[in-house]
Amino acid sequence: MSGIRRYLLYVTSGVASAAALPARIQGQEASVEKHRTGGMTAIAVLNIVVAAIVILAGLFQLLFAITLFWELLRMGVFELPVIRFMLAFLILATGIVGLIAGIRMLALRPSARELSLVFAGLLIVSAVLSYFLIPVIASIGTYDFASISAAGLARLIIFCAAYVVVPVCYALILFMVLSRPWWKTAFAKGSTT
Repeated sequence: MSGIRRYLLYVTSGVASAAALPARIQGQEASVEKHRTGGMTAIAVLNIVVAAIVILAGLFQLLFAITLFWELLRMGVFELPVIRFMLAFLILATGIVGLIAGIRMLALRPSARELSLVFAGLLIVSAVLSYFLIPVIASIGTYDFASISAAGLARLIIFCAAYVVVPVCYALILFMVLSRPWWKTAFAKGSTT
């Protein structure tokens, strides 16, 4: 009976240590904590997929920055396009954080929720900067949509989807899902190992 009391004290107050529990209850508790729900798996896989898209977008921007730098050197202008490189590295870092968050969520690590929230914040920041720094997206207001070719319209849609729509929508989903009390308790420090 005293083992059950200690367990109830542990569960309700969160003050008691796991060492105070009998081994049988500790084993049961560990198996419950390691259980991953379908929602956790879905968010983890979505983190990995969106992170892969963001990494590809960052690599594309890095390639563009290197090409721009090469062309400037060819013309005799020795100027590094710093803003382009910074945007590319920000987008790459965002994707890497998302990839790590997805992998940690699959492994049920306590830092997965915080990393996913950081990933969501970085997605918003990179989307806002992309809107102003990527020429195709920044020139949206200047288009006469009747005179855009099909290839130009397809390019505009792909750039807007990859750099603005997907990151912002997914970031909002992450903020809504991970702010729920259940997710907070599931990934609380010390609840998983």
